[in-house]
Amino acid sequence: MQNDQPQPKRVPIADDISPEELIARYREGPALVRNTIAGMDAAQLHARPIPGKMSTHEVVTHIVDSESGLGGRLKRAIAGEEPPLTQGAHPEITSDPERDLDAELGSLESARGQMAEELRQLPPEVWERVALRRADREMTVLQVLMLMTRHLENHVGAVEEKRAALGL
Repeated sequence: MQNDQPQPKRVPIADDISPEELIARYREGPALVRNTIAGMDAAQLHARPIPGKMSTHEVVTHIVDSESGLGGRLKRAIAGEEPPLTQGAHPEITSDPERDLDAELGSLESARGQMAEELRQLPPEVWERVALRRADREMTVLQVLMLMTRHLENHVGAVEEKRAALGL
């Protein structure tokens, strides 16, 4: 993110987005995170400029942790496995300050790149398979992909707020 260049406003993901457009947004997520944290030093990444909110470092590791759980659900649904009933919500925030964000984002890029290739080849009926089942609702492959993409983009917005609060 450059201080001297205004960043284009991200358009919220519409509920009727096509799978092709959604895959493109999903695939661009890691680069969006990288660009948003670019130029931040260690102190800025670990700072909590907004009381009661996660640091930027914690946000990025949370994105990666959430991705692995939801990505696994997508893979199992694509393979035709019936999802179990789940009780939990978000994974707990892990605040290991030693996690290397470059490595974490490399892992995220790799996982999303591989998943995007699988998703591009899906027949239309697979998009409607249940990938997440809770007592109160079920989510299809398409809905979980939308959730993952929105989740990352929402957290990028939170990092942008942290940058602003730090004067960056």
